[in-house]
Amino acid sequence: MPDYKTIKVKVKCCACGGSLENSENINFICLMKEAVWEHPCWGNILLRLWPPCFASAIVCDKCLRENKKVKFALEWNLDLSVVKYHTVEDLKDVPKEIFKPLDELEPGRHRIGG
Repeated sequence: MPDYKTIKVKVKCCACGGSLENSENINFICLMKEAVWEHPCWGNILLRLWPPCFASAIVCDKCLRENKKVKFALEWNLDLSVVKYHTVEDLKDVPKEIFKPLDELEPGRHRIGG
C-alpha cells in the first residue's frame, strides 16, 4: 500500500475530482461494484473472497461530509506510478447474496451490502 503522502499527492477525489492535498483524511469508500484489478480492492479480509475483487474509491473530507455521489472507482499499481479512474456506472454490481453469511452472524452490522 502506498504511503499517506503519496496518495494525497497522486490521487484525486473520486467524487469531485479535486486534490486530496487539503483533505485531512484519506477516506476509502467500499463500492458495491466488481473490480477487474488488484489494487486497491476490498472483500478478501471481510468476506475471505479472492477473487472476486471489489472496487473502492477515495473521497476528500468535503465530499464525505456533503455525502457526494462517488463517480469513479480507483485502480493503481503498488507504487502509484499508474492511477486509473473507472466510471462507477460502467462496473458490474456485486451480488448482495455474498453478504448473507455476515447477515446471519450479525444482522445489519456490516453496513456495506444494504
